[in-house]
Amino acid sequence: MNRLLLLIFLFTYTGTAAQQVRLEISHTVGGQLMQLQNADYTNAAGDTFNITLFKYYLSNFSLTDNNGRTVALMPGYFLVSEDSAASKRILLQQCPEGTYTALSFMIGVDSVLNFSGPQSGALDPLHGMFWTWNSGYIMAKLEGTSPSSRLPNHMLQFHIGGYRAPHVTQRLVTLSLPSLLMIGPQGLPEIELQADAMTWFNGAYPVSFRQMAGFMTPGTPADRIADNYQHMFSVKKMVNQ
Repeated sequence: MNRLLLLIFLFTYTGTAAQQVRLEISHTVGGQLMQLQNADYTNAAGDTFNITLFKYYLSNFSLTDNNGRTVALMPGYFLVSEDSAASKRILLQQCPEGTYTALSFMIGVDSVLNFSGPQSGALDPLHGMFWTWNSGYIMAKLEGTSPSSRLPNHMLQFHIGGYRAPHVTQRLVTLSLPSLLMIGPQGLPEIELQADAMTWFNGAYPVSFRQMAGFMTPGTPADRIADNYQHMFSVKKMVNQ
């Protein structure tokens, strides 16, 4: 669907003008508020660690209305980083007026843009989230240190990427909303999301830093951590304003 057709669809979906929805994102680690460099955490394997960098892409947003229909929103790619408060505030544009029960989005950059090579804006390679034309974008990145790591300086370097089969790391997230999201001319609805970085290591595929302290290429380890962090998001609060 090209941009013109998408705009026509958004404005005619309910016969009313489209509005905006604001997302506020906070990061935690095992329930503790994330603090870069200055806090220690312990994973399920008993490894203590800190985090010095945490960032990821979000894209392909959609809403599910109260009739179960999926409404794709205007295309957008957002690079969220713990060290940037502005990046954790996302304004979704052209949201059709209506009543919605769920929010969906992709962690990562879709295959079309990966095949297209480096882009601009949030997708500019200057952000340090692009490997090569062949490997594409880094979908998410977590770095830090751990006494358990056998890498130089006890580093942790988890760079999650891969968009070509069999190693595809984009993950779709669907979150049920705690109450009905009302989009209309009355105000600017806000959804507060929380992302728990501990899920990277404590999910269905537990990670011990003694055995694996990082990687920077597509492969099975990246696929498994992507499976883990697919579940890192939850809805903390929602306000219809």
